[in-house]
Amino acid sequence: MGILRILLLAFNVAVFTFLIYRLLQVYQMPGDIRRKRTIITAGLLLVIVPVLMIVGILPVSPVYLFLYPVALSLFLYLIREQGKYS
Repeated sequence: MGILRILLLAFNVAVFTFLIYRLLQVYQMPGDIRRKRTIITAGLLLVIVPVLMIVGILPVSPVYLFLYPVALSLFLYLIREQGKYS
């Protein structure tokens, strides 16, 4: 169980860093303000979830382990689509 926690923590740190990097890229992109605001809001929600889990407010659950990667892929899709329209 300890190894699983360490792997989950490492995954959360990597995701947190990646999301901050991509949010800064989206912020600097030219384009529609409303679309950028939607992407940045979604990204901030995705950043907050691992922080809440590390702090202990949200419990680690199988739902998180299955849905969080799907949410990340949707976020990456939104960013890629934003790049097409700018």
